[in-house]
Amino acid sequence: MANPEVRPHLHFYPEDSGVKLSEARQAERWLKEMPPDELTPMIRIGEDDYYIYEPAMLINGSCCIPIRWFTRGGEFYCKAWPLRPISSSDGDGWQVREDIEMEISQNDFLKDFPTFGKDHQLYGVPHPSRILGMNFINQNLSSLIIF
Repeated sequence: MANPEVRPHLHFYPEDSGVKLSEARQAERWLKEMPPDELTPMIRIGEDDYYIYEPAMLINGSCCIPIRWFTRGGEFYCKAWPLRPISSSDGDGWQVREDIEMEISQNDFLKDFPTFGKDHQLYGVPHPSRILGMNFINQNLSSLIIF
């Protein structure tokens, strides 16, 4: 990676190239089948680092948890789960909607986890570390389960 002749030819992220398939990084295995924690876990936008499985705030004020980074047309995108603010007996926090998968452009990100944590009160939302519940589809029962 340190060799300036070689570095421009190395690719570390899955690529969504549509129907064109000429390299392994463009195949379904990298893009959809590989566990996200075995792929590149973050991207840098400006001076901010956005990691998978860390809450982030988007420019439209909504929040999400990126779960997989990939490229398309030279831009970064991610698959992400939306976050929904909730109140419970444990206080205010977030519910992760694992039953919904969104695709988000790098241009839509506003605040990474550390900055979101510092600024959350400005937006009147819970601290991003307060994950109180998760929604997901139980494949065996085919029902929605809320924790």
